[in-house]
Amino acid sequence: MSLPVPVLDDGQRRALEYPLDGALLALMGPAGSGKSTILLRRADLAAERFPGAVLLGSATRQGVTRIRESAAAVAGLKTCRIETLERVALEILNERADASAVARPEIIDEVRAATLFHAVGAELFSLDWTELPGAEIDPEVPGLRAPEFFADAAFRLIRRLRGGLISPGEFRTLCLRAATDFYGNPPNFADATLLMETDKRYRSSLRVSPAELERQRGREIDLIKVLSRLYASYVDSLVARGCMTEVDAVYEATRFLQADEKAAARARSRFVCVALDDAQDLDDGQIALLKAIYGASLSGVTLAGDAAQDTREFAGARGARLLGKAATTIELSEQYRCAPAIVRAAGVVRKTTPIEATAPDAAAVELYRADTLTDEALYVAETVATLVARGIAPERIAVITRNLRSAQPFAGALLARNVPLDMAGEASLYEFPATADALGVLWAFYDPYRHDWLLRNLESPWLRLSDASIALLCGEASDPQELLFEIPGEEDGDETRKHWDRRRDVRLARNVTRGDVDAELPAEARSRLEEFRAALLRWEMLERSLGLPALVRTILGETMLAALGDDARSRFARGCVERLLGEIDAFALRRPLATLGDFLEEAEESAAADSDLLALDAVASDCVMLLDVEAAKGREYDHVFIIDARAGAFPRYYTPDTFLFTPRWGIIPKENVGDEANAARTAKFTYALYRLRPREKYNAQERRAFACGAMRARERLYVSASGRATQGRSAPEILEELRAAQPIFQF
Repeated sequence: MSLPVPVLDDGQRRALEYPLDGALLALMGPAGSGKSTILLRRADLAAERFPGAVLLGSATRQGVTRIRESAAAVAGLKTCRIETLERVALEILNERADASAVARPEIIDEVRAATLFHAVGAELFSLDWTELPGAEIDPEVPGLRAPEFFADAAFRLIRRLRGGLISPGEFRTLCLRAATDFYGNPPNFADATLLMETDKRYRSSLRVSPAELERQRGREIDLIKVLSRLYASYVDSLVARGCMTEVDAVYEATRFLQADEKAAARARSRFVCVALDDAQDLDDGQIALLKAIYGASLSGVTLAGDAAQDTREFAGARGARLLGKAATTIELSEQYRCAPAIVRAAGVVRKTTPIEATAPDAAAVELYRADTLTDEALYVAETVATLVARGIAPERIAVITRNLRSAQPFAGALLARNVPLDMAGEASLYEFPATADALGVLWAFYDPYRHDWLLRNLESPWLRLSDASIALLCGEASDPQELLFEIPGEEDGDETRKHWDRRRDVRLARNVTRGDVDAELPAEARSRLEEFRAALLRWEMLERSLGLPALVRTILGETMLAALGDDARSRFARGCVERLLGEIDAFALRRPLATLGDFLEEAEESAAADSDLLALDAVASDCVMLLDVEAAKGREYDHVFIIDARAGAFPRYYTPDTFLFTPRWGIIPKENVGDEANAARTAKFTYALYRLRPREKYNAQERRAFACGAMRARERLYVSASGRATQGRSAPEILEELRAAQPIFQF
């Protein structure tokens, strides 16, 4: 079976005729121009010539998932390896480990890496570093007054440094050189244009004397020492534990191939041809890995991408530059997906289409501003439900947001109307009630004295105890069973616990597991508790014979899953449980001897982690999809809703981190600390914002993200927001811009 391409235009024909082993070929064009289709067709042709030696993939894991779905029905593509570059890097490192007779590296996720990093920095944050008492490093380092924020910002920086293939030593050298260049020849802080373009609140930071600049330089040098030490310690900890993240795998594999030409040749023989989609999202590390294998000319590599869909520039994406340097570039300009009005609306957002222009089929775009977020969620849910009632298949509808974590009201409104829903994108699985319900029953089995989880379990659909019954369980029995041993109390000198009965801390679990208050409970509640106790004993027996995944499936199958129905909310909850079971499978594979308690402790760490480190994949195929922009890339739907399109949400506000970094400027501290500081911000930070203009670049990225989401729509685009529009100074009000550009749109 061949990949269908109904009619080939000149650009597509040239792309298919280009030599498979030629220097880098870039397929470029807007969304809906057929880039991915032609890329798959080239991979299909390569698979015929080099069966089993073609790598087909994408810059991101979500993109690889989409390509697997597209390639499933094409016979030729089934011989291709469809993988991420990170997985290829890991295979290279495994091959090196096997040849050296050492243990293969263990891949850990970003949450585990963040936990490890915080452990590495614990001595610093408790001010126990030996350099601090010795005055080698001033403890008044920018950012350290808020250790948690500092640690998170430092970890984000280190992730980007690893993705940019910058080692700890190179980072330190770059920063020290940049500090010397900046402070050795400081700019004119009294420049009129600089003062005019700086917010009045921060102009005082530009009034600096030579002594003040020298003081700020000293603080910056200390910050460089701290960050480079943290970075090196983090890497050493990874090596000592024999583990790494996927980003670290790319870093290590690239360095290895750069130093070993034979290993690079072996990697090149494994994959003669490479075809990668969404190439604009490639970071420096991924690009360097490709060059380490295929040389500077990237012979045999085909990239498909669109600079107008570069939505990850501030996350380190540099693929747009690589596309611009390709040996051969083929522009695909024909639009095969979107209605003209949708294309024009995307152009207005990106500021590539004149505002005065109008579209002949303006009905393809609908704009709506609600008074509140709740009203907006109701509008979206009712419109989607109406479309489904009219016969539109749910899977042909998508709701797209910039931040999936803020879309809970929309998910709730859709499920309340029994609209089947699934989601994908950056979000934490542990934020959803269904996941908490599942964890509640697992905790109730593992440790019933975790009363926070036990209470959730008692209120769950499989026990459904009333508030009155739970109140009885929380109280003292009228005729309590005598304890064989007294429960130790608190120390006599602990005034905060002086009047507290230690037995209250265990009373709920005792009443649930021993049945001390059963006689006071209603018959139905008592019957449910007796069944629960019997289940606890049964699961305890099974724990001795079943592995962790099988045990958890048994527990959840008898409780939460058994209580779910067939409505949309139950299907959504079942999807959350499926994802949780997948996490448990991966955990058991990673740690075969671990217990349920080990997993639950790790789950608590994941729940407390920054949700930017976590992601959800779709588990259903016949639902309305709730997606963030990154998960929506490469996909298409008949009807697309872009929600929460207000300044600060979509697009997001630009918020500078505790410190910035560029190879040219080095570290740019935000805070001006110390008793002698004359302003809240450093002069270098204020000047860098003026020269680098990150807010303008960030807003341009957000506009590209909005346009990328809009062009997922084939027939109709709906854009909605809530609240009163701002003046659009810090972030654009895209909905109002579209209103101004298309006054004949429906409201």
